Amino acid sequence: MPALNLSLLEELRGFMEDDVLTLIDEFEVDTRERLATLEQAIENHDAETLRTAAHTMKGGAASLGADNLAQHFRGLELRGRDASFHNIQQDFSNAQRCFTEAMMLIRKWLAEPK
Repeated sequence: MPALNLSLLEELRGFMEDDVLTLIDEFEVDTRERLATLEQAIENHDAETLRTAAHTMKGGAASLGADNLAQHFRGLELRGRDASFHNIQQDFSNAQRCFTEAMMLIRKWLAEPK
């Protein structure tokens, strides 16, 4: 699965124009905060918080075309739904790494001439 759906990002930029930058900045800040929430939920074995935070993050990632990231959050959402914490740290680390990669690719896309 590609890391970014560039056609969706282009569609957003066409619709939102320069406001797409604000949307991306808000997504980045919100996701960083929610990653901390996920980490705490994992430490506390709080399945409901894990499920709801990951669900929200999945939607945010999908709305920006970060399909691979959305799939990582979907996996964490399902872990929360099933209260499955065994070896979850690897899944969380993969989601963090994917987020960093997605943001790097989004910033690179933004820097390209329109």
